[in-house]
Amino acid sequence: MHETSYVSRLQERVDTLGKIGRDPSGGITRPFGTEAEREARRWFLDEAHRAQLDVSTDSFGNIWALYPGHHPEILAVGSHLDTVTNGGAYDGALGVILGLESIQTLRERDYRPQYTLAVVALSGEEPNSFRLSTIGSRLLTGMLSFKDVAETQNDQGLLLSEALELANAPTGNHKELGVSRLRGFIEPHIEQGDRLQEQGFPLAVVTTITGIVRHSMTLVGEQNHAGTTACEKRRDAVQTFAATMELFQRLRAQFAGEVRGTVGYVNVFPNSVNIVPSRVEFIVEWRSPVESVLHFAAETFWTQVQTHVHEMGLKVSRKVILSQNPVAMDPDIQILLHQGIAAYYPQHPSLVSWAGHDAAHLAKRVPSGMLFIRSNGKSHCPDESCDFSDMAMALRVLTTVLTRWDQSQSI
Repeated sequence: MHETSYVSRLQERVDTLGKIGRDPSGGITRPFGTEAEREARRWFLDEAHRAQLDVSTDSFGNIWALYPGHHPEILAVGSHLDTVTNGGAYDGALGVILGLESIQTLRERDYRPQYTLAVVALSGEEPNSFRLSTIGSRLLTGMLSFKDVAETQNDQGLLLSEALELANAPTGNHKELGVSRLRGFIEPHIEQGDRLQEQGFPLAVVTTITGIVRHSMTLVGEQNHAGTTACEKRRDAVQTFAATMELFQRLRAQFAGEVRGTVGYVNVFPNSVNIVPSRVEFIVEWRSPVESVLHFAAETFWTQVQTHVHEMGLKVSRKVILSQNPVAMDPDIQILLHQGIAAYYPQHPSLVSWAGHDAAHLAKRVPSGMLFIRSNGKSHCPDESCDFSDMAMALRVLTTVLTRWDQSQSI
């Protein structure tokens, strides 16, 4: 099969998967547990069968398409099929398609691997109605206990265990597809930022996946009549929240370049036009590739908030909902990826990933790496885009890297 046929098939698969879960507004909505996400799973299973790969689903809903080698241990490449609400066509999906295309290409070239090569579509990477993310990779690696989350319900009362059954995940313990059989993992992924676009490179090697800390904070004041309560006598939760955001902005500026902070969720109670609000709940997120800086920024903000809120005569509480340290990618896999890219672009960058990925969890158990593909700097939105020429380049590099990776392993 000629190379032009491989890249043509790559484009066709991207286009076909991009129609599943398509919104009227042009975005894609297929979070884990939805019918659209299950349709994407069925599509991937069909494509993997057509590629003559051995296909199975593990207990956590992760789909494995295997090209058996002389040794049963697995060298895996992949990402996820689910999306955020009204998301784009490339986040996660491109990594799965590139993995499938590269392994199918090697099989059609009659390459005989030492180790079993696999493309894996990991379950529930994005936030979803179960309020859990990176479900498949965390369950696979033991970072999340199935016993602890099986009874978790979504907004419609569906249990996570039931959602996995609907995704054709078998019950029981499938050790043959467990992390103990996994020898390494590579996740191809669009960058989601604009650094490659600005620097003029199609590909990059990821060095570190950012750490993320999320704190849910609740400010409690006093509800009262908006007309009859003098401003100086109010214990207004919204005004106090506004002041904490000034602290947040100053602290974020202090750590510019080292930390990225976001307040993307705010809930006001009772949220009425003529009532002094008594409570504000908000989530503050901090990201940094440097562990010490990440936690220093998060704790500094919490200290400042406590001091200011108490001075205003209100109360504040905090719940840590995520504390995930930065994760370095495997040095040897980074070298292999650099070598693969260098055949086409001798000068190319190494980048930190400011987004979280399944590879962050896999890296805690097995050697893992990430290949970034240039995108248009927009993600988690319908405008997310990636040039076909960059996807084709990623396919060439990944196919070469998989061969060298397999041959570099010692049995």
